[in-house]
Amino acid sequence: MPGALHRPHILIQAFLVLTMKHASLRLDKLAQSSQRLNKALLLLTGLALLLSSSCYWVVSRLLDAEQEKVAFHFARVVEIIHEHEAFLRNVATGYSRSHAPPLPSVQSTEVVELQRDAGQVVLQAKGFALSLPFTLSHAAGFTADDTRRALAFGVQLSDYYGSYWASSFYASPQLFVFTPNDEASLAVPGIGGLRQHQPLLREQYRGVVSRLHQLQQSQSLLLTDSRVRWMRAPLQLYKNSRSVVAMIGLDAPAALLPANQPQGMLSLAAVVDTSQVDEFERVLQLSVYNQFTLISPQGDVLLGSLGDEQMAPLGLSFNSQGLRFKMLSEGGEHWTGLYAISYQDFLRYAKWPLLGLGLTFLAAVLLGWWINHWYKTRIVSPAQRAQERLFESEAFNRIMLHNAPAGLCVVRRSDCQLLLENQRALQLGGTAQLVEVLRTNDGPDTPGEMCLAVQGRYLQVVVVAARYEGEDVFLCGCNDITLHVDETLQLDLARQQATAANEAKTVFLATMSHEIRTPLYGVLGNLELMALTDMSERQRQYLEIIQGSSTVLFQLISNVLDVSKIESGQMAVEAAPFGPHQLVEESVLGFTATARNKGLQIDAEIDPQAPLQLLGDAGRIRQILHNLLGNAIKFTESGRVRLRLTVQELLEDQVALQWQVTDTGVGIPEKALDQLFKPFYQVAGGQDGNGAGLGLSICSRLSELMGGTMRVVSEPGLGSSFSLFITLPIVSSSESVASSVLAEPCLDAPCLNVRVLVAEDNPVSQAVLQEQLEALGAKATVARDGKHALQIWGSQPFDLVITDINMPRLNGYDLARALREQGVQVPIIGVTANALREEGERCLAVGMNAWVVKPLSMNMLRQALMSHCRRATALAVPTPDHDHDREGWIELSPAMRQLMGDTLLVDVQQIEQGLVAGDSTLVCQRLHSLNGALASVHALALSSACQTWENSLYNRLLDRNTTSEIRVLCARLSKVAQCLLAESRNHYKEDE
Repeated sequence: MPGALHRPHILIQAFLVLTMKHASLRLDKLAQSSQRLNKALLLLTGLALLLSSSCYWVVSRLLDAEQEKVAFHFARVVEIIHEHEAFLRNVATGYSRSHAPPLPSVQSTEVVELQRDAGQVVLQAKGFALSLPFTLSHAAGFTADDTRRALAFGVQLSDYYGSYWASSFYASPQLFVFTPNDEASLAVPGIGGLRQHQPLLREQYRGVVSRLHQLQQSQSLLLTDSRVRWMRAPLQLYKNSRSVVAMIGLDAPAALLPANQPQGMLSLAAVVDTSQVDEFERVLQLSVYNQFTLISPQGDVLLGSLGDEQMAPLGLSFNSQGLRFKMLSEGGEHWTGLYAISYQDFLRYAKWPLLGLGLTFLAAVLLGWWINHWYKTRIVSPAQRAQERLFESEAFNRIMLHNAPAGLCVVRRSDCQLLLENQRALQLGGTAQLVEVLRTNDGPDTPGEMCLAVQGRYLQVVVVAARYEGEDVFLCGCNDITLHVDETLQLDLARQQATAANEAKTVFLATMSHEIRTPLYGVLGNLELMALTDMSERQRQYLEIIQGSSTVLFQLISNVLDVSKIESGQMAVEAAPFGPHQLVEESVLGFTATARNKGLQIDAEIDPQAPLQLLGDAGRIRQILHNLLGNAIKFTESGRVRLRLTVQELLEDQVALQWQVTDTGVGIPEKALDQLFKPFYQVAGGQDGNGAGLGLSICSRLSELMGGTMRVVSEPGLGSSFSLFITLPIVSSSESVASSVLAEPCLDAPCLNVRVLVAEDNPVSQAVLQEQLEALGAKATVARDGKHALQIWGSQPFDLVITDINMPRLNGYDLARALREQGVQVPIIGVTANALREEGERCLAVGMNAWVVKPLSMNMLRQALMSHCRRATALAVPTPDHDHDREGWIELSPAMRQLMGDTLLVDVQQIEQGLVAGDSTLVCQRLHSLNGALASVHALALSSACQTWENSLYNRLLDRNTTSEIRVLCARLSKVAQCLLAESRNHYKEDE
């Protein structure tokens, strides 16, 4: 049923998630991404249009530039053709028979014979030193006159050649003149001339002239007119050159033919290198075309080859291999140029950019495909599935809304109109009342969770703000919690009953503690007083047995009460500065007598790293150590018991300690270790079963209260080791140990000669308390209750008030309050049999100085008197003799004498150490310890002296006088110790 309280809230959350978030997120994401995609597409479209137009403009510019280069090249070719035709016509016209120039002998001609073989003589000649050289080849039958005439013709022709082409913009051709029968020939420039392109080599000369002669004969040319004939150059006429040949007839037979030869027409041929048309080809050796076809006006193909290009239209055209340009020269005769440029060469400058553009385009296509795939799989498809789930969800939500086990309704926020209500809400019948509550809610905040009472039933309502069909609404969930409310009321009633039972148990324990402790105080007090009287040895043995049993009974009662206090949270842990070294030594010293009586060795081992002062509850730690030491001695028949203090981890402000008690006893079986710290558990197997099994349980609970842990390691026959692990803060040396607040000292009487007003209603307790006070030297006045104490108070002065807490007519609380209201300042000590924490807190709240728990021992009573009513102690302490110091002592056994003597010597040695070091705290601690030990054997003189100096050191520091007087007391103690040890030794010698 507790889960029913949250069921409407959970259903509302599920409804909202299913209706508002399950599918709308995908649809919203689709809408947003679609908008972003549309914007991106618009941007990409603009970029694509810009890129397309830019590419179109760039390609158009490239085509125009290529066409301009081709047109420029063709124009240069045509101009070169016309230039060579003009040159050849000029030469032919100048040497015609009608006006042939004279061919005199040139005296300055330099002639060098280059070759003579096979009836041919090859001469290299030039007219002057700086004239253009030419080459003459003639048959061996030429006469000297024929040779001189031919040389004169060569000089004239070379001079004209040089002057003409020097003024031309175009490269000069290689010019040849040869006879019809190839008997003589002339070349300008000559062999080894200054031409950088198509140089005429000696070994080439005869071959070039013969191939030109054969070309003329193969073409059947009649060079009788002045028209220039253009022909395709023979294959490989010049290596690595594209050349055409232009020929014209030269009517000057006497220039080269011998005089005895028949006359005929000479042939003038010019070999034109078309690879030197423009600067690209001439300088950079780059061609603007891949293939160039030159067609003469007669239709002869002079360069290249003729295919289907002839059918191409004029200008630019395209085919599968590349670009095609068809050019036609202007003027009378039309030369035709066909250019073929491959796509690779056309795009050679933009190859890598275009390749990068292509790769970019490919990457863009792949990226677009991936984006489309991602968008479809991550956005569109999920959105479609989300839309389908949305439809399914709406149908499911309506089914869930109408069939939900909790009542659900939707109320419009603006006018509190009911929009939707399921079947369960109709059955509960609380919708109308809920709408009225929502109508009264005018604020902007959502009402949240509420509870409505409808027709005797309780409805839990959860209201959340939501959106429904475009409107702000309240989504309300209702659930019937009537049964839960009834169960809650029953649980509250059961809790109240349990609390009352727990309080009754606490009251019972307190009452039983009071009722048991009060008669037990009478028993223990009278036994203690009886021990002060003279008895026989057998009576004293009986008394010791009774005291031992009473002590066990008292310890059992205390343990049960401690368990009750721990379970009810009444066990207080109070942190105060203390010395761990002193705590270990006192714990071991307190059990030294018991251990030695059993023949056991008991000692302490303290880690030198242990700090001098710690902050913690020394009383609780002492209680744990005493319990562990008592168990160790109890279950150990021979060997030793050791208390070890070890530092586990030392930090700047805290220390982790291990307090370990080890023994050589019988040990504990392994199966019993897990149950050892449980209440009322006792280890069986022949061990001493005295006790209720509460000691270790209390130790474990106390260690947990202090933030520590307990651990045990044991093996049967080898002994046991119990450890307390606890981490405590370190008190710096500058901080002093806090002492209890003491009342102002009385200054008019010796130390225990005080007047005490006792308020006690129990007659037995009255008698015991009065005799205890009188045994301590105090003067006691007993009142039967609180009202009687108030009446006695004004009759005489008192130094201290001891009052029981629970008394008829006027209890201890009211007595203390009444005395304080009258302005009484003397110390008030409360005595109670209830040891719970709230008892002590209440005592202090009403003005008491302290509270003690019954039963009171004489030592406890002495400590209370010393702490709260101290007299002036500045007077010099008398030093009675040895006999006076031993007066009033109880009878001690030889073993007790030995123990007492050893203890006194150890304490005296530590006091001497404290006096040398000026440590008043150590001296006070040792005097306090001596005071208790001496008081327990009724060494009143020495106990009083120790108490006097202890009280004195609370108010002043150690000076020279104080140190000297305390050393006098130490000398008295040493004498008593030596006497005790001597008596013990003598007794053992007599037994031997």
